[in-house]
Amino acid sequence: MLTIFHSKKDFEASDCRIAVLPVGATEQHGSHLPVGTDTIFAEHFSRRLAEELDAYLLPAIAISSSIEHRKGKGTVYLKSDTLALVLRDIAESLQYSGFTKLIIANFHGGNWIIKPTVRNLNRELGGLQTVLLYAGDVARPRYGEIFNHVQGDIHAGEMETSLMLHLHPEYVSDIKVQKNPVLFPQAYMDYFDVGELTADGYWGFPEEATAEKGSKVIELMLHEGLKYIEELERVTLEVKARHARETGQ
Repeated sequence: MLTIFHSKKDFEASDCRIAVLPVGATEQHGSHLPVGTDTIFAEHFSRRLAEELDAYLLPAIAISSSIEHRKGKGTVYLKSDTLALVLRDIAESLQYSGFTKLIIANFHGGNWIIKPTVRNLNRELGGLQTVLLYAGDVARPRYGEIFNHVQGDIHAGEMETSLMLHLHPEYVSDIKVQKNPVLFPQAYMDYFDVGELTADGYWGFPEEATAEKGSKVIELMLHEGLKYIEELERVTLEVKARHARETGQ
């Protein structure tokens, strides 16, 4: 059920109940990476995930909550409450047509609104479990096995540049190395545009990126992502079984 181009007949004959929604962004990534970087990553990861789960792969949301990059020409964004409403509508439409699980594969850290949205959806939509899977978060505890910089590598740095070198090296341009960059707390994006905090719009250490690191991290993301989904499913079944015992249903 991987492809997004199945017909009505194919869906009716399928027992597929899981959908995967890639969420990326369209935002500046310094001089060396394209504005569609997060969407490229989200689509690749989601396709791999859908193959493993035999799930329905939805088209990616390529424009999301990137207001912290709005001064970077080429950045296009939705306000956070707009993104929340879009996700709500998608979840409701899947619920009505018989899907029981929606996995939101998010690759943009600025989409913080997804977390409370998912929490609300899981209380409001009976029969559909909505799962937030941010591959960067589930894999981050093991980043030290791959990268030289785990802290302060936030945007278009060692991790993202390595991943792009692995997937699409033709998209990686020359890096404008920043001399003695000041690594502000990530929360400063609540107050300033990223372009006001960094000389070239990136935040991290892209000069230390390699394609080999990128190959390792995408496999790590997939492994840890599947493990997260499996553990959530285990707990979900336990909770349902306990509820059945307590209520006699």
